[in-house]
Amino acid sequence: MNKILTLALAVLLTAPVLAADGGFNPHGTAPPPEDQKEGYRAVTDNQQITAAKQLPRLSSGDTVTLQGNIIRQSGNKTWQLRDRSGTAQLQIDDDVWQGQEVKPDDLISVNGTVQHHGNRVLVKVEKLYLL
Repeated sequence: MNKILTLALAVLLTAPVLAADGGFNPHGTAPPPEDQKEGYRAVTDNQQITAAKQLPRLSSGDTVTLQGNIIRQSGNKTWQLRDRSGTAQLQIDDDVWQGQEVKPDDLISVNGTVQHHGNRVLVKVEKLYLL
């Protein structure tokens, strides 16, 4: 019984240490929009990329894929993504990062759903891929 209690205590104390933080690292500089290059996509080739400037015309609940650079954090769980057409607001929950660290110069792809809040449009991200 004592061994089981000791083992359970050891597992509980080491689990937070082993968990990867990940998330956005603001160090680095995003490339200018005209220098954003295509990269390997961890999605199917026939998946269509949505431009940031198209988001206001889409309906809430529409599924989109955006590709660009996260250039800064704009709130607690919101970030600004820039692509060749402009910028978009992203809502990214902690579990979506999956331990990945993203810098402004990293090209990423995100899959999510469009949400309209008054005159504000954001994408609730479900998947994030480093390209």
